Amino acid sequence: MRTRIKHAWVLAVPALWLASCDNQRDLNTVRSQPLPASVAIPSSQASPKGQAAMTWGDVLDKRPACDKTTWSQRENSDKTGSAGGKTTTVEYRCDLSTKETQALFTSQWAAWVERHQGRLADSEQFKQSLLDKKIHQQAQQTLPTARWVFEQLQASGDLAHYKALVKDSPAHHLRLDAVNAFFDSQEGRTYLTTTQATKKQVAEAQAALKAVTQVVTASGLATDTDNIDVCEAPVLFVLAVILTPEEVERGLTECEVGGQARHEADIVYAQSQIDVARVMLDKLKQPVSLVNATEVITWGVSAEGIPEVSTHTLELSVKEGETVRQVDKTMGVADSDLAAVLDGTVNRAHQDALVSTMGELVR
Repeated sequence: MRTRIKHAWVLAVPALWLASCDNQRDLNTVRSQPLPASVAIPSSQASPKGQAAMTWGDVLDKRPACDKTTWSQRENSDKTGSAGGKTTTVEYRCDLSTKETQALFTSQWAAWVERHQGRLADSEQFKQSLLDKKIHQQAQQTLPTARWVFEQLQASGDLAHYKALVKDSPAHHLRLDAVNAFFDSQEGRTYLTTTQATKKQVAEAQAALKAVTQVVTASGLATDTDNIDVCEAPVLFVLAVILTPEEVERGLTECEVGGQARHEADIVYAQSQIDVARVMLDKLKQPVSLVNATEVITWGVSAEGIPEVSTHTLELSVKEGETVRQVDKTMGVADSDLAAVLDGTVNRAHQDALVSTMGELVR
């Protein structure tokens, strides 16, 4: 009896060894697969024998970016190959450098806090200025004055003469002070004498420009502002050479009628921006820490033993209070994506993926 047991044990050892090798067959196939010729390898990772001699295992096991590297394989019970055999998934996992990913996580989180604090302060200041009615009152004060300028110059005919003079001239896009400077120059005087048929017409054009300048100056309305809002800088609207009197009249009326509604809408909008900033800051101020960032690449191996890269993912594990949450980001399997892997470092591709994944935490 003792001899039979010993004989059975001797037979079992090679059988177990063969089963173990078979369990690792597809994993070893992937690790020994030559790297794609289309994917560039940095010189720091290259083999003295050239890229043709390098395999996935050669490069992925030696990446400086990884604190820890693991390989595994599993049989896909729900998938079969063309010959009816089972397919296999081989998985490579790289725990990216804790030092580098922690630093990036911390700095990005701090940048978001600073950005939304600034957004909150700006929105609160804007809302307060609206409540103080400074902007609204300014618009309400300038509109009647702009209408007075329009009616005065329209009735005298000077506005029509002014627009006719300026419309096709080199000064058509300039503000009133620059228009005056142009027509005071030798170039402007030459333009006048060559475009106006008679001395009388030249005099009428100069008189119209002078009249417009005097009325606008007397109104106190600014023409040197960068504000192109029709309702807040209406005198620019009045002087716009491309607008007809009917268009100016309609625009001023719309500003007068819609002023209060716009004012109220601006307050609602400012409050909505305040609410958004506060919600984001509340999220960002919760206790959050990075547990680890893991880059995962999988290969599908057919029943015939042919491997192909199938997925490339960044897994981010984050601790929120007492809860650990995982968020994934697809990184792609194109040549450029794989080149970033073979680079061996925590590079821009990883940084972008990490920041994008972090964004899921605060949405």
